[in-house]
Amino acid sequence: MEEKRVYYPPKRIGTIVHLLLILLFSSGGAWGIWGTSNVQVALQLLPYLALILLFLITVPFLIYRLYALHRSKYVLERGGIQLQWGWRSENIPMDQVKWVHKATDLEIPPQPPLIRWPGSVIGFRRFIRGPSVEFMASRERGLVILAVGEGYFAISPLHVENFINSYHSLMELGSLSLLTTESSRPALFLTELSGRKPILWIFLAGAVLSITLLIWTLLVIPSRDRVSLGFTPGGTPHESLESIRLILFPIINTTAYLGNLVLGLFLFRNEENRVLAYILWGGSLLIAIIFHIGMLFILQ
Repeated sequence: MEEKRVYYPPKRIGTIVHLLLILLFSSGGAWGIWGTSNVQVALQLLPYLALILLFLITVPFLIYRLYALHRSKYVLERGGIQLQWGWRSENIPMDQVKWVHKATDLEIPPQPPLIRWPGSVIGFRRFIRGPSVEFMASRERGLVILAVGEGYFAISPLHVENFINSYHSLMELGSLSLLTTESSRPALFLTELSGRKPILWIFLAGAVLSITLLIWTLLVIPSRDRVSLGFTPGGTPHESLESIRLILFPIINTTAYLGNLVLGLFLFRNEENRVLAYILWGGSLLIAIIFHIGMLFILQ
């Protein structure tokens, strides 16, 4: 038998669910942006702004969860077990694995995380009596529990029986060289990133510019009834519009800032793509500065 076997969780249903949720919240965000460009009274902005805020919070999160699902795998080899789920990875030497069983074989199976959906059963829960269990699974049924040291992992390989049989076969063969214990978490990556001062200053500068643009816009809207957004080819101002349309400036700027921020984080993890990450983050600053300059011209 092969000394290394790779297993994957079921991904089809989870992919469909994630894509539908991304489409749903993106449609809500697009409707919110359309609504803000058509309202006549400032109070009417609130529901549309809520939709835009919901879009900005949920869609990057769902995109990462979809990415994590497609980067997930469970690797069995004589030296140990490797678990991979997005930016989360765990290398477990074989001598640290106490046992591997189906969740249904346990007297009291662990309860899944409170917040979950198909393709994203991730998080921590505790046994009714005992330590915590970390879930790295795409479904609630067909779980396999790994007892490792003082903790547990819950995973969902597509072929459960095959996975367990392969584990026992590798245990019988023995380990020629054990895996090195290694644990990687998204929080550790973000902590490492925040320790790089140039990157931290770029993030802070982008956030400050986004906030100042929003505050400036909210101060201008009540003080002006109408504004002109640009000039005709002949050099005369366009027909003036309600000043409430200016709210699109901070909305578009914030969307660009968060989009570049998230995409840059993905690129930064690979050494060869870090220049592209810096370009994206620098582009966010440039966009914010352009919007500030645009406000100056509009208010003249």
